[in-house]
Amino acid sequence: MLQGMEYRDWISTKLDINKELLYLTRQDVLDLKLTDEEITEMTKEGMIAYSTGNAEMPAKIGIHPLKDTLMHAMPANMKTLSAAGIKWGCCFPDNMPRFGYTQTTCTLILNDYQSGTAISFMDADYITRVRTAAVALLSCQKFARQDFKTMGMIGCGIQGKQQVAMLGRAYPQIEEIYILDRFEEAMDALIEECGQYTKARFIKADWETLAKNSEVILSAAYIPAVPNPQIKDQWLNKKGLTIIASDCHTHYEDVSIKAADKYYCDSIEEHELFITYGLYPQGLPEITGETGAALAGVVPGRESDDEFIFVNNVGMAVEDITVARKIFDTALERGVGVKMPL
Repeated sequence: MLQGMEYRDWISTKLDINKELLYLTRQDVLDLKLTDEEITEMTKEGMIAYSTGNAEMPAKIGIHPLKDTLMHAMPANMKTLSAAGIKWGCCFPDNMPRFGYTQTTCTLILNDYQSGTAISFMDADYITRVRTAAVALLSCQKFARQDFKTMGMIGCGIQGKQQVAMLGRAYPQIEEIYILDRFEEAMDALIEECGQYTKARFIKADWETLAKNSEVILSAAYIPAVPNPQIKDQWLNKKGLTIIASDCHTHYEDVSIKAADKYYCDSIEEHELFITYGLYPQGLPEITGETGAALAGVVPGRESDDEFIFVNNVGMAVEDITVARKIFDTALERGVGVKMPL
């Protein structure tokens, strides 16, 4: 990909920098139809860059207007891509029953790397959904037993559906997918939408059934202000188990987390900040390494079929900015979006 002034010069042939920006709606972004491979490649680049010192990303800060809600500011500087910007990510768990739309809503500003002026404002719901699923897929490829046949999905909203779809396409051998959500209609929607991507049998499960029968457990639910674990330690078949969470330690007892043979997180700095928010009242376990460091080969991934591995990825701005650059470049090339005056 182009970098530095060469990249800016290319943008200038399609956009009058500092006089206009490219506005991309939710539908504009969806219509670009990026592939799983493109999304995963960009997400991986962001994660590796962060863990190898080739990106600048302060730990996300946030506000919490209502109980169990969050609004996070997520800036990042991708040095390897000449891409910088900020995402404003919000999670309000009761949006669906109150207002009829998803709990996660996000927007993103992309900036000119040379001058700092805004060059794009885009909806980032799609970015959040697909990069979170890509992180789950990359984590599964690095940390899970690759012959697994049963999977659990906690949270069946847009992120849960994307994770099941992406893993279903990548692992055709999956035979059973246990799903759990507080909304029955969310589980029904996941089954209807994701059935086209996998031949696996979907099973609506309770906490115990999902925990006891899943070789890989994924989660994409809301993060409560105070953890309230629902999965009992004795329900987990830990030998060879892989847990990939995108919602902190929300669902698991502290004893389960600290029993893991290896524990990874996407950003040590962010998780240490989250301790001050009260999200980890019993502290973090010993961290084997960052997920991006494992993807880069700096720290080991799974080394034995018997290992119990816990992966805690809460999402990073470097992932958003790398995918946003791909979206921005593709939209400029195809003439998608509206050029708006600054």
